[in-house]
Amino acid sequence: MAFEAALGMERLCTFREIAEKAELGAATVHRALKNSREVHPETRRLVLDTVCRLNEEKIVRAARSVGG
Repeated sequence: MAFEAALGMERLCTFREIAEKAELGAATVHRALKNSREVHPETRRLVLDTVCRLNEEKIVRAARSVGG
């Protein structure tokens, strides 16, 4: 993928980062990403939106550091 070169060795977001940003527990994030029925659809949407936002931020920062 195009962002892999920009990220280098940096990982995309972790459960802990997602949980902190979304103000949820790590277990809730894990269940949401595993598509558990225990998780309300609005919570799942919050988790997925948070993942996208965090990963975009990391990709943009990495691209800036590589691109100058």
